Amino acid sequence: MSSPSATLRRVLLALALSSATLLAACSGLQPVHGERGIGTERTAFRYASPAGRFDQIIYQELALKLGRSTRAEAPLLRVVTSSSRRDLTRTAVSRPAKQQELVLTALIEIVAADGAVVWSGTRSAAALYSTDSQALAATEAEREAGERAARALAETIRLSVLGALAQPAG
Repeated sequence: MSSPSATLRRVLLALALSSATLLAACSGLQPVHGERGIGTERTAFRYASPAGRFDQIIYQELALKLGRSTRAEAPLLRVVTSSSRRDLTRTAVSRPAKQQELVLTALIEIVAADGAVVWSGTRSAAALYSTDSQALAATEAEREAGERAARALAETIRLSVLGALAQPAG
């Protein structure tokens, strides 16, 4: 025979488990991934032609994660990027390693098959890098930082697009 405290613990545990299940069923949230997620149901895009390396990286990342369509009625996703650089440190030491930041900004549009802009926005991402007096190393560091920023920006764009698609039309 079990003690009253053990029975009480079992009842409380069963109550906690059943209430958690009931609360989860009442949630108005919709998953982004999975069989019924918005990430798989409504994201067949055509992509504009890339104007540069950063655009190309962003389109590749988006096509990989959102999918690609060749149908003429699929919406067109257009991304135009621009970049800027700035020094993060100042020093009086000759030939020090300089800390820099590359900021990549994208203008994004989703264009319907009839040419109407369905959604547009601007997003940015930054990447830090160091340069020294060696030109080749500085160029490579800047290129690598740009690619990191482009990949981070692609993820930001993907989440923004999914958020825009999740909004009810109206």
